[in-house]
Amino acid sequence: MPAAVKRARPRAYHHGNLRQAMIDAAIEIVEREGAEAVSIREAARRAGVSSGAPFRHFATKRQLMVAVAEQGMAKLRRGVEKELEAAAGKNPLQRLLAIGEGYIDWAVRHPTHYRVLGDRLLIDFYDDEALTRDNRWIREAMAAEFHAAAAAGLLRPLPLEVMMLQSRALAYGLARMMVDDHLREFGIAKSKAKGAMLAALAAFVASLARDPGAVSSAS
Repeated sequence: MPAAVKRARPRAYHHGNLRQAMIDAAIEIVEREGAEAVSIREAARRAGVSSGAPFRHFATKRQLMVAVAEQGMAKLRRGVEKELEAAAGKNPLQRLLAIGEGYIDWAVRHPTHYRVLGDRLLIDFYDDEALTRDNRWIREAMAAEFHAAAAAGLLRPLPLEVMMLQSRALAYGLARMMVDDHLREFGIAKSKAKGAMLAALAAFVASLARDPGAVSSAS
């Protein structure tokens, strides 16, 4: 069998952590072969357990993929929280950029989680409490900074709803381009991708400001 199509060897399974072993196996399958290749049986094989063992955790492929998505969303929220904590005391535009930086950093570190979360029909995103809760927290954090920036007179006179949609679309689109390897069309190597995306985000936030210097000023 050619090396390119060899099946991954089953990994050693440590008793008591079957759920995480299945999640890790699913992530590996998505990364190598795509979400359509995921099955409970194949994830169990790669986790090194019998095909029937995982069913007390995951009765269906969809449940397994939701678990992957929940893990990814939790990592995203923690990343955004960390960036906001680091930006404490800065002005709302800088904190808005910090949210974007948390998102981009997460996508760079966890591209497979990004792919799974991006297919919301695959995981019934809006029917899952954990996913919608963490997503709402991030969305509300962004809205809070936009409203604070508007109240402080830092924004150009544009509808907040439009600016929020544009910001979300840009961050999502940049991450999508990185994950799908489109950035090379712009001469951006993988090693330079994060810096290029952050620069694009900073330029966009500056374009929303009455004074673009407010994005890069001390506070």
